[in-house]
Amino acid sequence: MMIKITIEQMKALAKKYKLHASRVKGEEVIAIRKHPSDRFEDISWEEFEKIMKKRKLAIYKATESDFIKLMKDKK
Repeated sequence: MMIKITIEQMKALAKKYKLHASRVKGEEVIAIRKHPSDRFEDISWEEFEKIMKKRKLAIYKATESDFIKLMKDKK
């Protein structure tokens, strides 16, 4: 089961697991990643949240683990 989490909760998980807010270079395709990639560039959490809202996305977390996924906001 997946539950919707806030950006603040995501930031706490990011700190715990050393994750980064990022986007595909030159695009508004966002991701949360751990390892560097030539395809992605790091962005601020504020910019990440702005793009999430614009694209109507939300962060969901598994209830039994810290697995996270960006998905369309189910509201």
